[in-house]
Amino acid sequence: MSDTSKPMHTREEKIRLVKWIFGQPLIFVITALILFIIFVPVLLLTPEKASSFIFGIEFKLIVYAVNILVTVVIVNRFLKFPFRKMISYERPFSFRYLAIGFFPIFILLLGTAFIEKTLRPDDYAFSLRQGWPVDFLLTFVFVVPAALFEELLFRAYVAYFLKDRLEKRPLQKLFYCLASASFFAVLHVWNPEVRGSGAVYAMLFYFSMGFALMAIYLRTEGIEASWGLHVANNLVAAWFFSYEDSVLVTNAVFTKKGGIDGFSLLGPVICITISTLIIVVCSRKKPSLKKDETI
Repeated sequence: MSDTSKPMHTREEKIRLVKWIFGQPLIFVITALILFIIFVPVLLLTPEKASSFIFGIEFKLIVYAVNILVTVVIVNRFLKFPFRKMISYERPFSFRYLAIGFFPIFILLLGTAFIEKTLRPDDYAFSLRQGWPVDFLLTFVFVVPAALFEELLFRAYVAYFLKDRLEKRPLQKLFYCLASASFFAVLHVWNPEVRGSGAVYAMLFYFSMGFALMAIYLRTEGIEASWGLHVANNLVAAWFFSYEDSVLVTNAVFTKKGGIDGFSLLGPVICITISTLIIVVCSRKKPSLKKDETI
């Protein structure tokens, strides 16, 4: 009788894949339990805090901080995968990639937003209130870990879903980009801007951004450039040009009436495309091993 048992490595690969499938839900479940233990007593004792802007920022900041810590533990302990590889694969962390990801998109988004405001002045209202320096600082402190967690979950986690090394083949990279974009869009479907007539445009924006960020992650073999781009995009929306149905209500300089429409979508998509091409060109030179560029 022939031996029909499957090789050990095949069984191990299947077990690994199953663990990666359940890893993400496990991150959310454990995070929810921890936050329930932390915040339920606080809200029961001081329910008036729940409606304050400061508490909203503090709550979201703690949520993402706990999410990141839980992700590190799940990846290292449950998945038995070196979390360090998800940050910058087989090279040191690069602040140069972080800057290349941040500054082009920040400048481009600001420029296109001002152009749109010039073309459609009636759609925008000056909304900056007193205390904006503190509000800007709190928003920045929130946005940085929030973008980091989403890059870990939607880019780094997905990139290692099928194997322990980064994909090099173009067709498989396309598959990863489509998977990341779809996942990124679906997980934002509960945001308030994904409603009414602007829902399709909002989902198209999340899909295109998710696709570009995954392409950047695979190209640079690390999280720095995609993280920088993600932070810059969110800061422009939080500091300068917010809109009424934004998921994060902030003390922005201008607020756009209504939600996202086709015209509003065009500028950010063009900016993301140009920024991605800039990162692709700049990433031809690999990060150096200088101490000021590594951690």
